[in-house]
Amino acid sequence: MKAAIINDFTRGPEYGEFPDPPVNDGEVELHVLAAAVSQLARARANGTHYSATSTLPIVPGVDAVGETDDGEHFYFNSGNPVYGTFAEKAVVNRRALFPIDNAADPATVAATANPAMSSFMAIKERLGEDKVRGKRVLVLGATGASGQLAIPISIGFGASEVIGVGRNPEKLAKLSRFGASSTIKLTDNDDDLKTNLEKIGDVDVVLDYLWGDVAATMIANMISQRKDPQQTLTWIQIGSMAGQSAPLKGSLFRSMDFHLLGTGFGSFTAPELANDMPALLKMITDGKISVPVTTYPLSQIAEKWHESGDNRLAFCPK
Repeated sequence: MKAAIINDFTRGPEYGEFPDPPVNDGEVELHVLAAAVSQLARARANGTHYSATSTLPIVPGVDAVGETDDGEHFYFNSGNPVYGTFAEKAVVNRRALFPIDNAADPATVAATANPAMSSFMAIKERLGEDKVRGKRVLVLGATGASGQLAIPISIGFGASEVIGVGRNPEKLAKLSRFGASSTIKLTDNDDDLKTNLEKIGDVDVVLDYLWGDVAATMIANMISQRKDPQQTLTWIQIGSMAGQSAPLKGSLFRSMDFHLLGTGFGSFTAPELANDMPALLKMITDGKISVPVTTYPLSQIAEKWHESGDNRLAFCPK
């Protein structure tokens, strides 16, 4: 089959021939319609993610939309360390197939599902829907695709207010269309944060895509501003775009009701993900959430792999 191939973690994928994936008992072969480039897909492709394999060559890609021989469309995740989704074919366990409406755009579904999954699973499985309903939520790193989607997803779970925090002023200005009630710009001297501490100090939940020193500063400053130390602050660590480490004082955990959680593959179970995916996919196919996407033929993956911009990249074998 034609596929994107990683022969060296220091280089991007190359387009070429790769052996067809074997089909074992309980598995289904699909013809890939669209696979999107996510942060997770890039990290596995360059060998830096904790779930990346050390064996090469491999086909990168973690999820996709595919079509069975009888014409049904499915979204699926690939856990195969060798056979990823940037290929003409993929083999998936039947239990990992999630049907979608054939009228839905495969590239939009493929591009939206992974970034939406982070906040959806954080709320549904790590936090609990009842902990968001009627609560004030802050999204730290709200200008990335995952952070933007976290706003309508939080609202969908019943948040009373969502505040978006990020560095890109143009994207911050557009967050109201996602449902953000207000925004705060991150700056090197944290002037906006200091000015808005009273507004954000008493939020209930933080969905954090940044971590690093930014998170440590915000946690300390927010806790110092909270009027009621018994009001629970739940901080959910989702991404580390600003750094892998955040220096936190132990006294922060003793001075108030402060909960620090993490979310990602490994923090929830495969059955939990399987139970939750239909509801998430329905939000996408119903048009409630989506990210803008730019599609290219899979044959152009070497040239387009590192392309940057506001749109997500998706590659289509046909």
